[in-house]
Amino acid sequence: MAYLVGCPVRDLLLGCSSLDLDVVVDGDATAVARAALVPGEETLVVHPAFGTATIRSGAFRIDLASARAELYERPGALPVVRTGSIEQDLIRRDFSINAMALVLDGRHRGELLDLHGGFADLQRGLLRVLHSNSFVDDATRILRGVRYEQRFGFVFEEHTLALLQRDLHFIGCISGDRVRHEFERTYEEDEPEQALQRLDALGVLAAVHPTLAFGREKAWALGSIRSEVLSGPQRESACWCVLAWAMSGDEVDSLDVRLNLPRRVKEPLADCVELAALERRLEDATLKPDQLYELLQGRSPGALAAAEHLIMSPVARGHVSEYLHRLRHVRPSLTGRELRSMGVPEGPEIGRILAALRVAKLSGGIVSREDELALARTLFGRGC
Repeated sequence: MAYLVGCPVRDLLLGCSSLDLDVVVDGDATAVARAALVPGEETLVVHPAFGTATIRSGAFRIDLASARAELYERPGALPVVRTGSIEQDLIRRDFSINAMALVLDGRHRGELLDLHGGFADLQRGLLRVLHSNSFVDDATRILRGVRYEQRFGFVFEEHTLALLQRDLHFIGCISGDRVRHEFERTYEEDEPEQALQRLDALGVLAAVHPTLAFGREKAWALGSIRSEVLSGPQRESACWCVLAWAMSGDEVDSLDVRLNLPRRVKEPLADCVELAALERRLEDATLKPDQLYELLQGRSPGALAAAEHLIMSPVARGHVSEYLHRLRHVRPSLTGRELRSMGVPEGPEIGRILAALRVAKLSGGIVSREDELALARTLFGRGC
């Protein structure tokens, strides 16, 4: 037997489409995947250690797994997995709305297998765990549940909410990589600030790290930032920067230890610390464009976006905005290739001349291409 399970069933019942499907089979999932593969049109990735396989075709994806049972040997540990039945496979899931299955073959094809009241909870907009140790076994379900709550406009069932609050401290048993991954998934939501604010109100952020907080001001800032056109990495960076804004260098280091932050996150957070320390200098209303550029060049766009909205001084915020949206994009029209054609040798001298041209353009010392050419010849003649 084969079953469509979990989130795709939930989304189907909610009228939402999905390009990622989860299928559970009685028996060998990898053998079923190989038999279902259309050569030349689809690709197959097999994970022998887990007995799972993934079929891809363009943006479409099917994950196949053998029905299994799980045992958690201690809170926060990855489960010990063994072959099981569809009933055992469903009860290991996080919430009742994700513990339904749709039969895909046989005489019961098309029937909904709902052993835990998931359909009724879906209709009532409730998030309910399947047993009292659900968050003890895997406390990442707390962060995941808040994500579902905010995405669908649901609420935690009363007993589930009590269990969540009782078991907050078990978040400390979860590895930094796994907790960080839940934050990354939250940042992909349409309105991540809503989930982050809810995580703060429930005490989840403090359970992750005692210095994390996300109130109304940060929610407003992130909502404003994400309304701008940001690529995926820039959006993630901005989310981390807003969340960690006003943390000290030592606190950022501590957060790094807790979540094992990758370089793409650590560097913007370090920029946030430095930008906060620069606020007094940025309050100087007499700062010239070239001076402002010198202060802020090289900072992460995510950190600059956070500073633009969260630095206290209006003058400083204006300066950050000026750099973020205009000054950092100012460049001389001359290129390195053109400088080489003028006789400038390959190497660091080209970079120094281009930097000097940028400063002159920022300060208003040059306004035309002819001005750039003249200054470049002068700089080259001086051995700049």
